[in-house]
Amino acid sequence: MNNDIHTKEILKPVSNSKQIVEKYPRHTLKIIKGNFAAAEAAKLCRVGFVPAYPITPQTSIVERLSSIVAAGELDARYVNMDSEHSVFAAAMGASLAGERVFTATSGQGLFYAHEVLHAIAHFRLPIVICNVGRPSLPWNIWSDQTDSISQRDTGWIQFYGESSQGVLDTIIQGYVISEKLDLPVMVVLDAFYQSHTSENVWVPDSDLVDEFLPPKKRNGNEIDLKNPKDYGGLVPPDHYETFNFQYWRDITKVEELTDEIGQKFGEYFGRKYSAIEAVNIGPKTKMILVALSTITSTARGVINNHPEVGLIKLRLFKPFPVKSILKAFENVPDDTIIINVERNFIGDKEGAIAHEMKHALYGKKNKMYDVYTGLGGKDVPPLTIEKIIEKGFKDPEEIIWIDFE
Repeated sequence: MNNDIHTKEILKPVSNSKQIVEKYPRHTLKIIKGNFAAAEAAKLCRVGFVPAYPITPQTSIVERLSSIVAAGELDARYVNMDSEHSVFAAAMGASLAGERVFTATSGQGLFYAHEVLHAIAHFRLPIVICNVGRPSLPWNIWSDQTDSISQRDTGWIQFYGESSQGVLDTIIQGYVISEKLDLPVMVVLDAFYQSHTSENVWVPDSDLVDEFLPPKKRNGNEIDLKNPKDYGGLVPPDHYETFNFQYWRDITKVEELTDEIGQKFGEYFGRKYSAIEAVNIGPKTKMILVALSTITSTARGVINNHPEVGLIKLRLFKPFPVKSILKAFENVPDDTIIINVERNFIGDKEGAIAHEMKHALYGKKNKMYDVYTGLGGKDVPPLTIEKIIEKGFKDPEEIIWIDFE
């Protein structure tokens, strides 16, 4: 467990000046790591059940929640489980009973829970989790997005955070979206670049979050001891198709609802969010970089020196925000180059971002290239982004491995 003195040191407010306080009223500015931001978000959302199993680099999320529950700061049942498969099975059971559930995992832990991820999604359970992205084999604990992206067909909504602030805010929004649609949400942050790096984070007051996220409402499908139900039974083809149609009907609402809730979040908290963020994109744009998570922060800084280069940050990745992408490309010339920056390898010629972008922009004339970089936690400094831009303009290839040795 985390040392209490160390915990207090990390969570201390950085300033009480009037100017800082007025930037986001009813907030406290703290210096915390991304994993602690995730735990703080779960606390603010008043989750009622936390099943946990440690796995690097997410362990400090559940450790911090353990301390919070033990100190009486959160009225929740915290249970140490014997595996990630058990964690998600317990999460499923608690959600069926009507609890607001949170947990966290990473890498092989997420892979091990694969079967239960499908069950949670198709039982229509509003669970929110954090996944701290890391790869599989060769064994590695550093940053990678292959683990979460490999689960994109399980039916979970997937959000990717650029900063620790984005992670905290997205978990709060995630519960609103999840409980409105009865669909599970996975919030993904990059290992170590986010999980173990301290940043300034505005932590909202609990009563402000209570106003935005009311207590979980029952929908009538929960376990009721007075009226027993059977869950997970065999269904005939006609019923199976009906269940999937209903799922499809609601999953197609996610992109629009993400923008709606992100706008509403801005009204409450002063920070607006959307499915994607388009930076410096218009009629004069010659190249557009497309990326997830922390790589977008580096790209932001680099394109300040390249007014002809734009950036699309994918915040919502699954279901893929096709409408938002098309809107971003409304005034983009046909000769604008698209370069997808992939921190994932899915055993295919190109990465997952390229697959989704080609689907979204089917019929467009823009040339698209795919760049692998940062796999397994390899650093992606500004120089690498500069190399990507230079390569894209001067000597592009269909598939590019940057800084490959």
